[in-house]
Amino acid sequence: MQSAVDNPPYALQDVPGKGKGLVATRDIPKGTRIVSEQALITTSAVGDSMESLQRAVFQKVEALDNDQRLAFQSLRNIYPFQNAAEQYVGIFRTNGLPAEDVGDEAAIFLEACRINHACDNNSQKNWNDRIRRHTVHALRDIHAGEEITITYISPLKNRQTRQKVLQEKFGFTCLCRLCSLPEEQSQASDRRLERIQRLDFTIHQFVAGGMLGISLLTYLDEQNRLYNEQGREDVGFAQTLDYAAQLTLADCDLARGRIFAQRAAAAWKIAIGSDSTQAVDAAALTRIPPMGVLDGVSTLLTFMDRVPQGLGPDEFEDWLWNRT
Repeated sequence: MQSAVDNPPYALQDVPGKGKGLVATRDIPKGTRIVSEQALITTSAVGDSMESLQRAVFQKVEALDNDQRLAFQSLRNIYPFQNAAEQYVGIFRTNGLPAEDVGDEAAIFLEACRINHACDNNSQKNWNDRIRRHTVHALRDIHAGEEITITYISPLKNRQTRQKVLQEKFGFTCLCRLCSLPEEQSQASDRRLERIQRLDFTIHQFVAGGMLGISLLTYLDEQNRLYNEQGREDVGFAQTLDYAAQLTLADCDLARGRIFAQRAAAAWKIAIGSDSTQAVDAAALTRIPPMGVLDGVSTLLTFMDRVPQGLGPDEFEDWLWNRT
């Protein structure tokens, strides 16, 4: 299937040390949807045995027309093979991307599967269940001639772990800007990433346990600051703002909640598109007050017209995050 993006802003080109990759043919502004693509083949057998996966992939590939099959066979394969069935499943395992939000369904997307990895990726991949397409969005401005990159692994791992996982799972050593930082800067980056990861665990425990209070907002504040220092505005960054919106609105704090919801909606739009479930839900929070908001049960009850005026940027952030 072809990408639905009109006049795609990229071309498949040779990339030194990486083989083929997608390279920007013109400047791509932050938030641009670069790829919107239907699957060539899809299978839900990823969680099954290797024999079942091999059989499922073989049947799917054999059902393609000749041009589609040749395009599939041109994709990278890091696994050894002795026959067509082993070749096909190797290509699928090397290139398969998620084709549902939760579960084992995976797919091959001929455009998106050409995008190479960087730990400081400039683009965000995502399965958009509302439009049933794999999308890729620019996380920052991408200049003409610059390679478009995504991350194949969790972006929150430290450099040593990233290198180990990439070598074991994909057979290459990453030489991106983040992995090539001088030792002191690399260690500082690792500390930020590891702290974000620990905060993720703590925040999820709070959310799962229904413990929505000021202490949680303090953790979210720290995580937001670390994402900004790291220069990442990906789905993790958007989720931090989303949690802050849900927390403050649940506490009937409409003034802060609406601002956080606006920021979350904007961050989701940049990372995965305004038609994504997350962006739509966050935008709804900016318009609909939560149930019980007029009950007056919260000591932090504020309204939209209670947003303080005349504050400088730092003072406003102090108010927004309820810093003491």
